Amino acid sequence: MKSAVIFGYNEFALEIAQSLKTKYSDITLFVLEDGDKSLLKDKGFKVSKFDLSDDWSMFETDYDLEHLIVFCALQETSENIFLTISLRATFENLVIIALSTDQESGRKLKMAGANKIIPITQTTVNIITEMLERPFVTEILNNILYADKDLKIVQWTLPGGVEFIGSNIEDIDWKYKFGLIVLAVIRENLDTSFIYTKKANSEPLREGDILVIIGFKYDIANFESMYKGVTE
Repeated sequence: MKSAVIFGYNEFALEIAQSLKTKYSDITLFVLEDGDKSLLKDKGFKVSKFDLSDDWSMFETDYDLEHLIVFCALQETSENIFLTISLRATFENLVIIALSTDQESGRKLKMAGANKIIPITQTTVNIITEMLERPFVTEILNNILYADKDLKIVQWTLPGGVEFIGSNIEDIDWKYKFGLIVLAVIRENLDTSFIYTKKANSEPLREGDILVIIGFKYDIANFESMYKGVTE
């Protein structure tokens, strides 16, 4: 039986729980506060209270670890890092997915032992909701959640001389041409725009923009090879 454990009580944790309902028969949300426990029970979720100092060896009796996936979705990055370290120290092969607020926190969570990192912003939940309505993206997300090792997320800096420059990102059929999805565009001023927002769609691509791309390894390798060495 597939089981999922989600640490945290926030909008993103709830979205994760909802999206896993069709795949996992046993989903538990672990929360830090008694008040959160009561609220979640009212929503119909299986809930348990925990403390960051808990002994996680109890998971071995409560879950089949080979079929367990854990999400660290606590509000504070420091708590997610501490929790990830504790879980990884106890379980070498446990699948841990952690939420990060920025690149630095993502790096720390990776070092702490997380298998996958999901960036979170104010619009993340809305983006995921829209993405789930797109069949190809649903396939991609399923592979992320179920630890498909053929899947990668990379950052690719837009060189001068490519045909994308001056185009709006929504006008390029990334899936048809390359088998890829562009999740976000990072501008030179470090402002991040997700492609499912009007802001990102309305701004033409410029040299130096960084595209956050998700796809299968061979598609990403083909794409990077295609544009290797391109200059103005």
